[in-house]
Amino acid sequence: MEHNNGENMIFLKEKINAIRIALFRSEINSEWKLPNNIIQILKAEDDGTIWFFTSLRGNASAIDKPFFAHLDFHKKGSDCHLELSGEAVIVDNEEMGLCAINSYLNGQYTHAAVLVKMKITHAEYEDRANFSNVSWPQKIKTAINHLFVPQHRVYNFS
Repeated sequence: MEHNNGENMIFLKEKINAIRIALFRSEINSEWKLPNNIIQILKAEDDGTIWFFTSLRGNASAIDKPFFAHLDFHKKGSDCHLELSGEAVIVDNEEMGLCAINSYLNGQYTHAAVLVKMKITHAEYEDRANFSNVSWPQKIKTAINHLFVPQHRVYNFS
């Protein structure tokens, strides 16, 4: 089972790196005051850890306190949709160095920016094929294949 999880993580990492932009949502908690916003993935690791910046409306007293978060990936014109969820923490920005952070952010956020590290515990991937330019025989063949080969994949890593 461990080997299969490794293959699944590699598949997810490829999809994350291909899209790179996601909608970030955290569970509702007034202490963190993390707004829903669009984020760009800094790094996706082989173990399912994802690094990104988001804005913070409150103070950063929540550093190293875990919270549950969601990332929704969809690229315009793409035929796939990826939803990830897992445990996340706000990481002390000192670990990366302030120079690297300031040069990367370049005024992207109107509020304070914080570095978030999220470990994937659940993922759903759906491949949505575009049928607009496909012949009728190919549409029928694809529809039959969808009955036997699921295009919607669900992964649990908890």
